[in-house]
Amino acid sequence: MNAIFHYGSCIKNDHFISMYREGSPLIEADDTQVLSVPKYHKKNLLFVIETLLNNDYPVDFIFNVMNDRLKSLLHGKTLRQNSENDNGTDVINNMWFAFPYVTNVSDKFRDITKDYKVNLAYFSLNKLSCFIKTHKDPISNMSKKNAVYKIKCNDCDASYVGQTKRTVKTRIGEHRNDIRKNINNHSVITEHRLNYNHDFDWDNVEIMDNERFLFKRRISEMVHIQLQKKWSKLTV
Repeated sequence: MNAIFHYGSCIKNDHFISMYREGSPLIEADDTQVLSVPKYHKKNLLFVIETLLNNDYPVDFIFNVMNDRLKSLLHGKTLRQNSENDNGTDVINNMWFAFPYVTNVSDKFRDITKDYKVNLAYFSLNKLSCFIKTHKDPISNMSKKNAVYKIKCNDCDASYVGQTKRTVKTRIGEHRNDIRKNINNHSVITEHRLNYNHDFDWDNVEIMDNERFLFKRRISEMVHIQLQKKWSKLTV
């Protein structure tokens, strides 16, 4: 793993672009695609995006630079495939990448894959289950699993977005009780409570999305974090 510079450690974006050309920080995007087994590509790329977000890199900057890197990698792969096909090898099927459709955010990924053999399969964050009701008793938000959730601060506009495969009640209980731990590295929710003497609306947690696949759930979480106006999760 190469060193990741915090976005605030330099002043101008052209400094970051020059560092990227020299191999840091977004050379990690190359490593996720070139040095790893294909089945880990999505997981590793998501890790790179989350790492950069946690270091305060702007979303536009991340997508613009990754756009260049992934296009270069895909172009190289296409050339190799064409060369292999000319030599009589079988044609390799197009790659597919699933991504939730969110205005403006999804367009960034469309630009990355434009003119290359990569297809985007969008899925909606508004599931039919939100509109079509069955005869089953509704499940309370606290009892739901595989959820992306949001907790709002009672005293300011701050909010926290997270995801869990367990029941929301279990995860919220962990957030709420973290303040009782005698440790230095509290969660961002606890730090907010201690620093500002605020508390959160534990009983009215919002469910932003339900997704049983971890990869899709983490992407959904990341998208909803970017939609927040103030601050959201920094650690899990």
